[in-house]
Amino acid sequence: MVRPRKSVARLHKYRPPLEGRGGKMRLDFNENTIGCAPEVVRALRRALSADRLSCYPEYEAGRKRLAKFFGVRPEELVLTNGTDDAINVICQAFVEPGDLLLVPAPTFPVYQFFHEVAGGAVERVYYDENFRLPVRDVLKILKRRIRWVALANPNNPTGTIISKRDLRIMLEAAPNTVFVVDEAYYEFSGETVLPWIRKYPNLIVTRTFSKAFGLAALRLGCILTNAKVADDLRRGQNPFPVNSLALVGGLVAIQHAGFARRYAAEICANRATLCRWLEDQEIPYVPSQANFVLTRLGPHAPAIARRLRARGILVRDWNYDPRLRGFLRFTIGSTAQTRRLMRELRQMRDLIEARASRKDWSKFATFSATGWVA
Repeated sequence: MVRPRKSVARLHKYRPPLEGRGGKMRLDFNENTIGCAPEVVRALRRALSADRLSCYPEYEAGRKRLAKFFGVRPEELVLTNGTDDAINVICQAFVEPGDLLLVPAPTFPVYQFFHEVAGGAVERVYYDENFRLPVRDVLKILKRRIRWVALANPNNPTGTIISKRDLRIMLEAAPNTVFVVDEAYYEFSGETVLPWIRKYPNLIVTRTFSKAFGLAALRLGCILTNAKVADDLRRGQNPFPVNSLALVGGLVAIQHAGFARRYAAEICANRATLCRWLEDQEIPYVPSQANFVLTRLGPHAPAIARRLRARGILVRDWNYDPRLRGFLRFTIGSTAQTRRLMRELRQMRDLIEARASRKDWSKFATFSATGWVA
């Protein structure tokens, strides 16, 4: 019998989006809910020629244009097949069997997934009851031989930000540890440490075109880091990591970046609208700087998610995570989509009002008029 590597056999399966999402209101996987700039679609149609499809991709001109957009040098940018591939490339370049990854919990599971595929082990540090990263605990763990640290900023699924002060403290405390700051939701937070890549040789920043730019299907991402690390990453990378159509889409998208900026501004406004409504309804939520909001709806959260799905609205149920039982994550959509979500939730008061009482939530943060309390 053919057997996989032990590290693969031990893996837990990733939970991808459910099939059959077409035609539904997609508030489950933090995608752009209205689509990419129309100019991108037109450019892709023009690029779909037999001659173009029969050629291997060429990257240098495109990499220069993307580097200029991000404000880095071409040699500081590595093209990847989305952020997932970026994490895989980082693990291929830096992770030996037995190496330790330090990762907050809960967070994007792909960091742990590719690290374990490479044969590494995982150290976790849990967000506190207010969903803040306990930096002191991180610094204690960093005294061990941690190979790399994965920090989504804003974090998924909480939407919370790690301050630049705390990021600087961690970077300087462990100069021989690789820090990956995943800025997939940068367009919604406006917070970045990208200018630091020349100051901190152990810093890697990742960006994606899957969120604000609306190109999740094309799988285009970038690793941004100092030239030496970028060269090391390219050494172990597939020589053709990004397909030609993805590159065409990305290059046209940055030409029309105003579309993504306007979309992000609308999402941030709708995020504020939803959060005000949640407060009015006394539904606890985690203040977010991303394009989603994590809410606690209590023991009937899975039933609420199922009822919403039956009405054509998809949301992310986190009940499988023992620390997030009773939580749903709502991707923020257009103004019309946000109004519809609130209207549908309002009609589910029977389930929402049956949520656990505050005294039963001692392990979780709850919202009050004065802020977050345990």
